[in-house]
Amino acid sequence: MDKFELIKKAFKAEPTERVPYAIWKHFPEFDKTPDGLLKAQMDFQKKYDSDIMKISISGRAFASDFGAELGGYDPASGSRICVKYPIEKIEGWENIKNIDVECGEYGNQIKAMELVHQEIDGKVPTMMTVFSPLMVASQIDRNIILHYRENPQLIKEYFKIIVTAMTDFTKASIDAGANGIFLATQHFNNRLTNEERLELAFNPMKSLIKKTIKKNNFIVLHLHGDNPDYELATKLPIDAINWHDQQTTPNLSEARQIFKGGLLGGLNAESWKDISDPTELEAMISSVYTNFKGSGLIIAPGCVIPQFVSDPMIEVAVKTIQNL
Repeated sequence: MDKFELIKKAFKAEPTERVPYAIWKHFPEFDKTPDGLLKAQMDFQKKYDSDIMKISISGRAFASDFGAELGGYDPASGSRICVKYPIEKIEGWENIKNIDVECGEYGNQIKAMELVHQEIDGKVPTMMTVFSPLMVASQIDRNIILHYRENPQLIKEYFKIIVTAMTDFTKASIDAGANGIFLATQHFNNRLTNEERLELAFNPMKSLIKKTIKKNNFIVLHLHGDNPDYELATKLPIDAINWHDQQTTPNLSEARQIFKGGLLGGLNAESWKDISDPTELEAMISSVYTNFKGSGLIIAPGCVIPQFVSDPMIEVAVKTIQNL
C-alpha cells in the first residue's frame, strides 16, 4: 500500500495496514525563496518520510502582498513576524486592492509548489498551506473583528478581495501540482459570535473549497486555538480535521464520534520541550494510539512542530509511530 492509498483509506476512516503519520515544521530563512523552501522541504521529507508532505510556507506570506511589513521569525513557531500592519484604522480597508497571485509572495509560494511537485510527484501526497480569508484579513488588520462590528458593510465589501485572492491562490496551487490543501483558520471558536463565524469564517471557506477543489484533491482543515466549533467544522466539505487535540476538546475518540473523515492529531509537540528521556515520548505516543477508539487516525502535531524540538526528538517520535 503506497502513501496515496494509505491516506485515502485514512480519510475514509477505513482500517490501514500501518499507522499513517504526517509531520511538519516551519523553515526560517529557507522559506524566503522558492528554491530555499524546496531544499528544506525535501531534506525534511527524506529524513522523516512523512505520509503527507505539508508545504510549510512563510506564516505571513499572504499578508505581505497586501502591505504588511515583515520582520524576523518567532523563535518558537518559526513563523515570520509582522512589524507593521497596513490597516490600523477602519478607513484603511479602502486602500486594499486586488492582487495577482502569480506575482509577489503569493507567486513565490506557487513556484515553490511547482518545484516540490517536480521532485515528489507520485511519491508522496502534498498539501499546500492555505489560510482562511479571515485569517489573512487578521494579519493585515489586527482589529478586524472590532472593525467588522463597527461597520460590517464596509468590511464585507473589501473582505471580498481577500476571499478572491485566497481562492485564486488555492486554484493556482492545485494547478501547480498540490494534491490537496491544508486550510488553516484561527477564528473557528468563541472569538466570534455564531453569526460572525458563519459570515466571516465558514461561508468564505466553503466557497473557496467548492470553487477550487476537484474530485481527486483533498482538504485537511486545521482548527487553531482552544475550544473549536467542531460540529460546525464537520459541515464543511472536507476530508480530514487537524486541531490541538491533546490540549483542548474534543479528544480524538470524541472526535471520531462526531466526524467520519480523517483525524490528524495525537502529538502535543509543544510539551516536548520538557522531555529529556526519549522513552517518555515513546510512552506518550503509544498511549495516545492505544487509547484511541476507532480508525482513520493520522498521527500528526496539533499545530506546527516548534523550533525548539530537536531532530533526535522528532526521530524518536517517527520511529515510535512506525513501530506501532
